[in-house]
Amino acid sequence: MGHSAYQVSICAFNRGKLKVLATAFDTTLGGRKFDEVLVNHFCEEFGKKYKLDIKSKIRALLRLSQECEKLKKLMSANASDLPLSIECFMNDVDVSGTMNR
Repeated sequence: MGHSAYQVSICAFNRGKLKVLATAFDTTLGGRKFDEVLVNHFCEEFGKKYKLDIKSKIRALLRLSQECEKLKKLMSANASDLPLSIECFMNDVDVSGTMNR
């Protein structure tokens, strides 16, 4: 999975030779889309939990995007529950949540 697309190749290895049998790609799924899904999830969760309208403040949305990208990288190496905590996120409110694979 790359930043903007998802690619798959099916290959056969036979006596030191590589033969590509099939390839496919999808430009609708990539790292950016995965980050966007995480951001939308936490916007909804924090909206319900803390009564915040995150999408109305660009700075808060950018901070959440950065934290979600970090969380995505942590999820690729860990299968356990991972915390997402942001201090003084919006209107001097500290927010926290958890996510796992």
